[in-house]
Amino acid sequence: MAAAADLEAAAPTGALWGLVQDFVMGQQEGPADQVAADVKSGSYTVLQVVEALGSSLENPEPRTRERGIQLLSQVLLQCHSLLLEKEVVHLVLFYENRLKDHHLVIPAVLRGLRALSLCVTLPPGLAVSVLKAIFQEVHVQSLPQVDRHTVYSIITNFMRTREEGDGWRKGSP
Repeated sequence: MAAAADLEAAAPTGALWGLVQDFVMGQQEGPADQVAADVKSGSYTVLQVVEALGSSLENPEPRTRERGIQLLSQVLLQCHSLLLEKEVVHLVLFYENRLKDHHLVIPAVLRGLRALSLCVTLPPGLAVSVLKAIFQEVHVQSLPQVDRHTVYSIITNFMRTREEGDGWRKGSP
């Protein structure tokens, strides 16, 4: 009986892993919407999505890492309101670190940071940290227009949602 319960608990994770692999290895966008819908419905958590993406986020091939980060970013864009403060902190740290990655990965990283910039649970001072990381690690002026727009959207989101007292407008965390 315990084996049946274990098998039942593993089934959703197996389905998630399949969706993740379909997205990362294929060039289909549909699985990202399905994963986001499943996170919204409570079938999966963002942590489970990150765990399912594990090998693709650490893959030596930049295109595979880009697809993994792209999937996570698309999920976050649709599910950012579900994140807890500690999840936001960990995701921001992850994405800030990914800004040092291969140039092919940067657009997907910026889209993830844009999603996180919409989070109301973003702790004070983290907006400044994100912007410093972007401008230290990315030559924004050299990005294609669509990616520059993403950076400007991040700034705009922070200006709309951050309070004067959280260090955003003062320039220090």
